[in-house]
Amino acid sequence: MSSLFTHVFIPVAILLIFSKELKFDPRNILILSFFALLPDADAIFLPHRAMLHNILMIVIPFLLFILVKSKREIFSIIFFFLASHLLLDLFDGGIFLFYPFYDSVFFARVELLFTMETIKPVLDYGISDQIMNNGRGEPMISSENIVVAFLLMVFSVLVIILRKMKRTSQT
Repeated sequence: MSSLFTHVFIPVAILLIFSKELKFDPRNILILSFFALLPDADAIFLPHRAMLHNILMIVIPFLLFILVKSKREIFSIIFFFLASHLLLDLFDGGIFLFYPFYDSVFFARVELLFTMETIKPVLDYGISDQIMNNGRGEPMISSENIVVAFLLMVFSVLVIILRKMKRTSQT
């Protein structure tokens, strides 16, 4: 499921929804959105989901957030984009989270199993010696992505409506 589309759309939607509460400039969110795709630059190199899909990718902006107080908004947004990319890929086949120090793939998967009598949520996670889905050959925009985008848009519209209702009731 994690495609170029979802890697950008999901974190952008979340940050825009909460931009007012976080005091983030929506323009900065949109300008910095390319950071949501940065980890996939390691597809040029081998192994994919290792060189730029590890914990070091989020440590650097976190340290800059601590050290450069005047740019905290920028480094917070960058951190969120990079962390969301890793999280999405963790649930879509796994990532080499501690590469190059530990050469195994961490993965997680959430599913709903339906039987005639029950709906059973399943969380599967662990460590593997290989990525279960490398994302190659998948469409950039799929029906699954469209459903995710639609749900996020509905949620965004509801948040906007609730904010406007709250503002009008306060005046």
